[in-house]
Amino acid sequence: MKIPRKKKFILKFRVALQTLFLLSSFSLFAQSARVQVSVNEGLLEGRMKDGVYIFKGIPYAKPPVGNLRWRAPEPVAKWSGVRKAIDFSARPVQKSGILYEFRSEEMSEDCLYLNVWSTAKANDQPQPVYIFIHGGSFIHGDGSQPAYDGASMAKQGIIYVSINYRLGVFGFLAHPDLGKENKWGASGNYGLLDQVAAIKWVRDNIAAFGGDPDRIIIGGESVGAQSVSAHMASPLSKGFFAAAIAQSSSLLDSRRLIKSKKASEKMGIDFAALTKSTSIAAMRQIDEKRLLKIASKGDPRRFKPTVDGYFLNQFPIDVFQAGNQAKVPLLVGWNADEVPALAFYRLRRINPENFRERVNKIYGEDAEELLKYYPVKTKAEAKIAGSKLGSDWLINYGTWQLAELHAKSEAPVYRYLFDQPHPGLTSKTINDGNFFQVILKKLINKAITGSAFHAAEIEYALGNLEVQGNYAWKPGDYLVSKQMQSYFVNFIRTGNPNGESQNQNNLVNWPQLRSTQTNRFLRIGLPSKVETEADTTKNRYLLLQKISFGE
Repeated sequence: MKIPRKKKFILKFRVALQTLFLLSSFSLFAQSARVQVSVNEGLLEGRMKDGVYIFKGIPYAKPPVGNLRWRAPEPVAKWSGVRKAIDFSARPVQKSGILYEFRSEEMSEDCLYLNVWSTAKANDQPQPVYIFIHGGSFIHGDGSQPAYDGASMAKQGIIYVSINYRLGVFGFLAHPDLGKENKWGASGNYGLLDQVAAIKWVRDNIAAFGGDPDRIIIGGESVGAQSVSAHMASPLSKGFFAAAIAQSSSLLDSRRLIKSKKASEKMGIDFAALTKSTSIAAMRQIDEKRLLKIASKGDPRRFKPTVDGYFLNQFPIDVFQAGNQAKVPLLVGWNADEVPALAFYRLRRINPENFRERVNKIYGEDAEELLKYYPVKTKAEAKIAGSKLGSDWLINYGTWQLAELHAKSEAPVYRYLFDQPHPGLTSKTINDGNFFQVILKKLINKAITGSAFHAAEIEYALGNLEVQGNYAWKPGDYLVSKQMQSYFVNFIRTGNPNGESQNQNNLVNWPQLRSTQTNRFLRIGLPSKVETEADTTKNRYLLLQKISFGE
């Protein structure tokens, strides 16, 4: 029977619609496809999005609550059935302001979880693994922040892991009575011990996600970089990672960032008195929000890493000077404008008089010598010097010291200076909020626009410009991001950042630091280029070393 032309057209149209519907349904299903992996503790169920397998909120240790508060992390218990890993876990307990954006819904002491992004298929060669440790002064942050998203790195063939760890009083309180609870006599550093537990969990389980347990690289920014330098110096972490990345800081810059056991325990005794508790057991009964409130009085940053005799037997600077650190390849660097001048001047007028006043107030008897290295006669020079001195003291010197000392061990070291001017916030982002929020964001935008400020490089290095839609990115930013991410990906794969770039353009050859020539670095920007550090810059760092350690 012959089908009429009109009816044939209708049938074809219906088939086309049905096919389109089926393809659309398949696409939607693929975007949210459930995927399962078997780890040592049981079955995990994640999701696939845009070809990336994502597992969120994976526990790597028991919840550090109740009697486990202020104890080393314990192995996570096994579970039966399938555990959902589709949402970010609660972030660590903290008091964070407008500068922090989280994708986690809650905040809790029950925070020892990690997240995995992977594109590895069943028959693929094992992929290298990058564990990223977030920054935040050891009192802020978590692995859910958009800047730390792992999808872009996963698409480059890197299995990416972000982690949470205990912060502030929960992660770094030391007290002699806490030391009596373990055979090492150590207390404090719980946040760093959490990181060790996370690295061990990844080593033991990452093969299930397609990762290579022998190719684990640890990295981090700010106190994440301080953590990396601590792991390089710690006897507990050696052998667990094949290379390291440290962005903008280290624990080698001065002992103001890390305390002796005696000093930390004294501070712990003083803090216990503030809680009006008569014992550690009583302090463990204090509600987490109340404990955070007490800890937030005074300086919340007073809880710092400790030379506890367990995680750290010596100050990291001493370990590196003796050449006893983990001798793994190191990619290390900092940004051109780490500390804005406004921050150095504490929002006061920027002029030569206020610069000298600030230097005298901060450095006391060393002020006159410092002023010789940061000469200021005009308002313009006062702005440059304020940013330069603030950046050198807080970030640059310590990161430089890490690169210098590690290069002397003959381990491969690649040093960068990130110098891409930031485009600033979009107008929509600035105007979204109440009156006071808008004013604050305008001040922030004024400080960051056109500068390479602290933490500005994270999105570029991880390929996450598109994830951070609150910034007014320009075409040049995307070019720099592709280049910088290529360097990082190459380094994670081989321990050498040189190789091919994502956009098939040749990368500038990045020279390795040598013990006999440690002043060469790669300036990352448009364009990127290899430079030799000026003697005047090195002399500034040597002066800060003298001030820090009284040499």
